[in-house]
Amino acid sequence: MSIYLDNMAATPIDVRVADHHRAAMMAHSANAHSTEHSVGVAVREAIEQASADIVGALGEESRPLCFTPGASAALWLAIEDVIARTAGTMPRIAASATEHPALLGALAQAERDGRISLSLLPVDGNGLPRLDAIDAALGRGIDLLCTMAANNEVGTLTDMAAIRALLRGKGVSHLVDASQAAGKVDLADAMEADLIIISGAKVYGPRRTGALIGALHSTAERRAHDLFGSPDAPGAMALAFAMQLRARERDEDEARLQLQRDWLQARLVDGVPGLVVNGIGAERLAGCLHISSPHIPGDAVVSRLWGELAVSTGAACQSGAQTPSHVLTAMGLPEWARDGAVRIGLGRFTTDDEIERAAALLVPALNALAPARRVA
Repeated sequence: MSIYLDNMAATPIDVRVADHHRAAMMAHSANAHSTEHSVGVAVREAIEQASADIVGALGEESRPLCFTPGASAALWLAIEDVIARTAGTMPRIAASATEHPALLGALAQAERDGRISLSLLPVDGNGLPRLDAIDAALGRGIDLLCTMAANNEVGTLTDMAAIRALLRGKGVSHLVDASQAAGKVDLADAMEADLIIISGAKVYGPRRTGALIGALHSTAERRAHDLFGSPDAPGAMALAFAMQLRARERDEDEARLQLQRDWLQARLVDGVPGLVVNGIGAERLAGCLHISSPHIPGDAVVSRLWGELAVSTGAACQSGAQTPSHVLTAMGLPEWARDGAVRIGLGRFTTDDEIERAAALLVPALNALAPARRVA
């Protein structure tokens, strides 16, 4: 049976969440917009309670929330919100160059359509937004800043407190993509942003349920209704339950994952001459290990492990792409490091035995094309 270490792409659903989801589907069959009878009203109330539970799990008492069919839809909706708020003028949006492809793609399309003015901001060698670049963008004037709480490839954590300090008093809206970070790290600073995005697919919850936290312009709300239709009450309830579980179990899980990650990292560094750990100069998600082998392309490593170990070369939405990772390019990594990149994502269901077996599989795969004298 293949060992699953691609939890950055998607986490397996927790069986408790799956059971909760099924029970909710059986109990709530009505449409949330059917307010002419008590059954429909009960569904709407269940969605409202799920919203409150999610916000509470993130440490806040009250905040508007819109459920979406995943994080990508929420990112699109956030762009529509700033466009609606700046009606009559061209909204100026700045985003770090390492944002998720779903956001960068939506921004690029909006720019081509003449609906926004876009600035991509440089990042440092760990893939994190440069504060000086943000400060310069603020000086030029922007309406929305887009940043990630945790990079979805190398797992590095953004200094949200420093960014929030820069934005304070500037009247600039802030969008935080917290898809990778939610349920794994404290998001107190990120929750100060105007819009925050989470994903069920990253918190051992329902795959096709996401949420955009924050007040939306009425035009954006209407667009969400027109495109997404009636909210999925069971999905919302399952996401809320998953977030509550993460709030209770996060610290213990992440501490264990960091120990497993560090053990695997040490084993690979020792067994693969010249191996580079990307993002090691910054705080990282406990379960993320992003490496570059000087001996073999990352896609060749993934192929050699087929059926035994599930890892990836980067973001799932770019799987099979022939172009180098935009994240690694923005970080300034040399060509060999971009070409030899492999992303390993541990999760709460990863066992110590699986980590040991993964190391035994990865070392020879990463060394496969190395000269004999360099093989450990």
